[in-house]
Amino acid sequence: MKVILKTRVPNLGQEWDVVTVKSGYARNFLLPQKLAEPATASLMKKAEQVLAERAKKLEKVIAEAKETKESLANVGLTFKKKAKGKKLYGSITEKDIIEALKKEHKIEIAKEAVKMKSHIKDLGEHKVKLQLAEGVEVKIVVKVEEE
Repeated sequence: MKVILKTRVPNLGQEWDVVTVKSGYARNFLLPQKLAEPATASLMKKAEQVLAERAKKLEKVIAEAKETKESLANVGLTFKKKAKGKKLYGSITEKDIIEALKKEHKIEIAKEAVKMKSHIKDLGEHKVKLQLAEGVEVKIVVKVEEE
């Protein structure tokens, strides 16, 4: 049975996606929970329009992310922090990196874009991955020096 999703359903699709599911799943779960509607001709047209708009927005976001990637290509950040030996008092977080990019290079990115395994707690150079959009990633060098 073809249905059009009204909201995001995990492991099935996003809002306005046209999906084929077993009729029992649609009848007993998706339709009563108001998560989907049966795919009628008028709803299919509306879904096509919404999906086309979504694709245009995604292209625009990816284009902007590629521009940001080019401007971040040779960017490095330097932090001066108090330390004992090679260990920092405190750490450098995603928030610190975002604020430094905004302050020093006038580049704004979302907190979710900064991909760190853990906060930086040591002196030296560290590579941090920024995922600007799906498929658009850049690595920047974060240098931590003793104050």
